[in-house]
Amino acid sequence: MKKIIYYILFFNTIFSYAQTKVGDVAFNDVAVFDDRELMLNGAGAREKMYAMALYLDFEVDGVEDGVMVAEKDVTMAITIKISSSITDAEFKSIIRNGLERATDGNSYLLENQTRDFLNLFTHQVSKFAIFKILYTKGGKLTLYKGNKLLGTINSKEFKKALFKIWIGENPVDVQLKEELLASYEPNPILGRWKTYDKKTGVAISIVQLYIIENKVYGVIQRMMRISERDAICYECEGEDKNQNVEGLVVVKGLALKENRYVNGKFTDIKSGKVSSCQMWIDKDDNDVLNVKYKGGGGAHEWRRIKDKK
Repeated sequence: MKKIIYYILFFNTIFSYAQTKVGDVAFNDVAVFDDRELMLNGAGAREKMYAMALYLDFEVDGVEDGVMVAEKDVTMAITIKISSSITDAEFKSIIRNGLERATDGNSYLLENQTRDFLNLFTHQVSKFAIFKILYTKGGKLTLYKGNKLLGTINSKEFKKALFKIWIGENPVDVQLKEELLASYEPNPILGRWKTYDKKTGVAISIVQLYIIENKVYGVIQRMMRISERDAICYECEGEDKNQNVEGLVVVKGLALKENRYVNGKFTDIKSGKVSSCQMWIDKDDNDVLNVKYKGGGGAHEWRRIKDKK
């Protein structure tokens, strides 16, 4: 259990460095909502009042998918960052007007849910406040201010109307809708990769690659052999010595140059040796990553792990 919690906190931390900026406001490209990891689909701003981002775990084709997303009963989230000094009353007016537009003038049918939802914002709206709206499959809508839980609303219909404020047929801001529904294309090197023994072809581990300040790092998320999951890197050097192999950062500091990430370091967990390395996505298959390090006997092929939708 402790290891699971460690991974949640660890990946929440590392992904906070990979961000997309909207003006002066930044949104994480991958964010964790109530222990659920979601990908940024798009982000934009409405005038100078607030910026917001839409997080999903499925792909959209563009603006035409707005209503589908709003009505889809799957986990998704919105993050809103207030960028001007507006009052609770002004913010609530924005939501009410949006709901009226989203329901073609029939928001009165959702009045009870609307009041309950807006009451969660009382005395919470201020410049630079960050609100997270998480919808969980089944009808649960949860509101956070930062990491503070403000409350929940249980209504699929209210969720549909709420999301349609920004991505429905009559959104409050057409440009913002287009930005939220942009088909987001993350850096292809990000994600989880399965590594293999070059000679035998047997799988060795799962390595999660991430980016900090434009440089690539990789951590061993899981050893494939059950007997090696509690292994210690006795041969490693420096701060890595005597550390658990799972959770060890074995790829460090690769920088992009043309079509390759170069000038980094790779740690061989068997010998503890640290070598210079480089890696690049296979030109014929985006799901194959070529990893080459000194003394490794040529390029190794890592294969992308595709998470189930």
